[in-house]
Amino acid sequence: MLVQSIFIFFIAALGYLNSFFGSSNLGRPLIMSTLVGLVLGDIRTGVMVGATLELVWLGVFPIGASNPPDYVSGSVIGAAYVITTGTDAASACVLAIPVATLVQLFWDFLMMSAIPLLAARADHYAEEGNAKKVDWMHYWAIIIQTVPLALIVSCGYYFGMPVIEQVIQAIPAWITDGIAYATGIIPAIGLAMIARMLINKKVACFLFFGFLLAAYFNLSIIGIACIACVMVAILMLNQNQTVREEAVDDDNEF
Repeated sequence: MLVQSIFIFFIAALGYLNSFFGSSNLGRPLIMSTLVGLVLGDIRTGVMVGATLELVWLGVFPIGASNPPDYVSGSVIGAAYVITTGTDAASACVLAIPVATLVQLFWDFLMMSAIPLLAARADHYAEEGNAKKVDWMHYWAIIIQTVPLALIVSCGYYFGMPVIEQVIQAIPAWITDGIAYATGIIPAIGLAMIARMLINKKVACFLFFGFLLAAYFNLSIIGIACIACVMVAILMLNQNQTVREEAVDDDNEF
């Protein structure tokens, strides 16, 4: 349990270092839950929980002063709880959202207390022309944001599973059932949001073609994806052939 908690600490720290690595989305639920599944010996469940939580936090990004619930802690604790107790993904949603909200409050406290002090010191060193100390203020800000939050997540896993189980059991059935139904609806909402951004007159026919293959021919997602790859290859080859023919026609006319 202690060794797993240490690995959980490093997983959470990696998620909180997302900005350090250039906003590479390392802290997204799918990545965090998969890594938790790898540590706890159940990658399949980790991926399933991560996909479910990814739909819950679809499109959630901190922008300016707007900070959404901390999905790193919610994803790690939610996946660990599901894998440890053997419950379903809906339980991860029940647990992940309040955990993410509580950890976000602590994160906001750090951003309002410790980070401004470091920023003030960085301004002072900048006026002195001491670039090395300015860099160190930046590194200390990263450490202050990362280590305490990752430590909270790992301690929550180490000490909190029995307490978490009691909290889940204390939640009324109508709340857990409602979240379970919402978990089934959320994928449709996420798909609709993605389709709204991507769909147009040129690609709508392909969307409905994929739906027909799944609904009436009972093809799997992998089969539909393979058919889509073949269609893309055919369209690209025909397009390249058309471009070459037009280029030859232009040369002849010239």
